[in-house]
Amino acid sequence: MVDIPVQPSSASQLSQLKFTILKASLKEQPGWFTKGDPYVKLVVDGKQPSKRTEPARKTWDPVWEEEFTILVTPYSLLELEVNNKFSLKSDVPLGSAKIQLNDVLHSSHGKLNDHNLEVNIILDKNGTPCQTGVLEVVLDGMSVNMRHFPRRVPVKSQTSTPVSNGPATAARTASANGNTPSGQSQQRPSDGDVQRRQSRQSSSRQRPVSTGALATPAAVNTSSSSPAVNARNSVSTSTPSVPPPPPPPHHGQSPSSQPAGNSSNTSSARQRQGNEEPLPPGWEQRVDPHSRIYYVDHNTRTTAWERPQPLPPGWERRTDSRGRTYYVDHNTRTTTWQRPTAETVRNFENWQMQNRALLNTERQNFQQRFLLQTACVPETDPLGPLPAAWEKRVETNGRVYFVNHNTRATQWEDPRTQVMVGSDTPLPSGWEMRYTNEGIPYFVDHNTRTTTFSDPRTGVALGIKGAGGGPAYERSFRWKVVQFRHLCQSNSLPSLIKITVNRTNIFEDSFQQVMRYAAPHDLRRRLYIIFKGEEGLDYGGVAREWFFLLSHEVLNPMYCLFEYAKQEFIGRLIAMALYHGKFIDRGFTLPFYKRMLNKKQTMKDLESIDPEFYNSLVWIKENNIEECGLDMEFAVDMELLGKVTSHDLKPNGANIKVTEENKEEYLSLMTQWRLNRGIEEQTKAFLEGFDGVVPLYWLQYFDEKEMELMLCGMQEIDVDDWQANAVYRHYTRNSKQVTWFWQVCEMSRL
Repeated sequence: MVDIPVQPSSASQLSQLKFTILKASLKEQPGWFTKGDPYVKLVVDGKQPSKRTEPARKTWDPVWEEEFTILVTPYSLLELEVNNKFSLKSDVPLGSAKIQLNDVLHSSHGKLNDHNLEVNIILDKNGTPCQTGVLEVVLDGMSVNMRHFPRRVPVKSQTSTPVSNGPATAARTASANGNTPSGQSQQRPSDGDVQRRQSRQSSSRQRPVSTGALATPAAVNTSSSSPAVNARNSVSTSTPSVPPPPPPPHHGQSPSSQPAGNSSNTSSARQRQGNEEPLPPGWEQRVDPHSRIYYVDHNTRTTAWERPQPLPPGWERRTDSRGRTYYVDHNTRTTTWQRPTAETVRNFENWQMQNRALLNTERQNFQQRFLLQTACVPETDPLGPLPAAWEKRVETNGRVYFVNHNTRATQWEDPRTQVMVGSDTPLPSGWEMRYTNEGIPYFVDHNTRTTTFSDPRTGVALGIKGAGGGPAYERSFRWKVVQFRHLCQSNSLPSLIKITVNRTNIFEDSFQQVMRYAAPHDLRRRLYIIFKGEEGLDYGGVAREWFFLLSHEVLNPMYCLFEYAKQEFIGRLIAMALYHGKFIDRGFTLPFYKRMLNKKQTMKDLESIDPEFYNSLVWIKENNIEECGLDMEFAVDMELLGKVTSHDLKPNGANIKVTEENKEEYLSLMTQWRLNRGIEEQTKAFLEGFDGVVPLYWLQYFDEKEMELMLCGMQEIDVDDWQANAVYRHYTRNSKQVTWFWQVCEMSRL
């Protein structure tokens, strides 16, 4: 008796494998003036997307120790590509290695438990393979019965018929040519022996063969023949070496419409492993001629390589008027284009729980922010105390007003100045009293064209202490804030705008209601925010909560921020926060604030965004690139979704060499490209939305750091708590640098 080849489905049985890339020993590359930044890319069976490690910095003996979980079959091919990372040009290959998983499984008797493996890294140089290093990996977590997965034996076909890969095909080919795979006797076994061996194999725990939808007519017509005859007949059918995904079934075709000869295969295909969920309604599992499992969706007449999962509880599949499939979550009353699975829903719920806990902590810190320090040392008021029953108050925008509790009225003018200047004595001829933006009175002498804070009738200065000769310009941050608040107050509109949102859907609700205003300046009206199910009056606290939650949701990774940027939403939101004196949860980078203020961006701005890229430009600036032999042009390569594209920094830049003479121009253009790459349209839409609510020229007095302070505020830091919970790296608590640092913090607190 001889062994019957394994069923095709067993060769494509998927298993999880923990693949750890430990380290490598690479040969130093000749002609390189610095050490490399190598990384490893892992590809399974030539399928994308690939896995990749982080680059190891400046070494030829990199250590990664990164673990990946991959889906493999016992015949999978693992390809490892070692490349060197570059910031200014495309990555350079250092070599590659291949691992035939079937050979490794046979050498370890089918069990991979922390199996260390060293492979040679080979680089093809002008058609000659050269070893450039050794790579060490660890394989773990896979166990199979190797009796069902024999080694692949290359067979020299005597006919012109293409032969597919796989142990089953190899065995069938050998039978057809009169040879045996392992040099066994060419005597053909009896049909009884073959049938008994097949019955033993069918009773094993191997995955059953899928439906016979792809069986050839020859196989159907010879169902009564022996298995050996079927094997010989099937090998004569010509099949492509790499077939495309099978086409969808014809209209009206269903699993029940298969030939009668495949009824046994169909019933066996409906069986499944104990750890697999049943297929959703309308789905069918099949196997192509190369023993690869695929799945047919008879609802949409499409095919897929990945096994579909049933929809989680509360989800429903629908089709819109254009024939596009989408999914409805009745639990949260939301829709999505992506087909949900139990794992994705569980991951989203875990993310929500973690985000909710983080949100509560951030909300407490957010409520402690402030813009201007109010707890300052009081100065002696030159005007003396307020009259009886009067009170001085300050608005949220910093403007001072006064309350008369006798008449229950408010006013902007200081009652003390009114008493002093409200005498019956008129002003001298040619004099006029006016008020500054802060509400402080001053006097204009039209005879001499001068101004003064001193009242010409009494000689008492009514202005700021120590001021004289009229209102002077003060460029402090406090003065800038007061000027900006005055512009907002003087351009405010009557009435209010009401925004009603749901906390669970705050981003979409806010987007729809903010963007419904055709005139963006309507958003200058007083905000009245309502959370559904939380009726109350908004005296500023609810609006502050709305800005915090919405700015936090803007950074939600499940949203694509710039999908809405074309509608100017983000610009309007930030301008509303600035206009109404509210803070946002997180801000932008300093170079982006400079772009808002129309200030020139410099190479130094890159340091806070991409330190590695910045250091590369600094090196080019400080060294002679011609002596180092750097061959650069006024062009840069950029990788996007695995595709490398070239961008010219100036017209015909790919043909212009970078030299010492034009190096400064190259650095300037490279800086502008790095700071603005891929966001030109989004930035333009942001600024248009912002300018519609708050004109950009209102911000002309601020710099980028003050803009960040205006939007995000500042917060008191508990130095004692900070010191008690500090974590030190490369230093200890008693290091002199650390001691100096805490001393400076204590001095600044005093």
